[in-house]
Amino acid sequence: MHFDEIQSKHFVTLSRTPLPHTLIEQALVAMGGGGNDGMNFRKQALAAAGWNHDGLVPFAKHPEKAAEAFNRLREAMAGAESPDALLKALGAE
Repeated sequence: MHFDEIQSKHFVTLSRTPLPHTLIEQALVAMGGGGNDGMNFRKQALAAAGWNHDGLVPFAKHPEKAAEAFNRLREAMAGAESPDALLKALGAE
C-alpha cells in the first residue's frame, strides 16, 4: 500500500479530502478485520509504531510524535500484507 508522507501539520488541518493518516487508520482497521477487532489492531499497530498515548489523547496534541508514528506505519505497510507481518516489521511480536 502506498500512502503520502505524513506531516505534523496534517493533524491540525481541516480538509474535505481524507489526509494520509486517516487513510492509514482506515487501512489498519480493515487489515485487522474491521469492527472491534480492527480497532484493536489499529491501537496495537499505532503503539508498535511509537504512539504511546491512549485513545483519549488526540494526535493534534502531539503532532510531531504522531507524524513520526504514522510515517513508521506508512513505511512498514508498504511491504506488509498481513497484520502479523506489519507488527513484525514494526518490531513488535
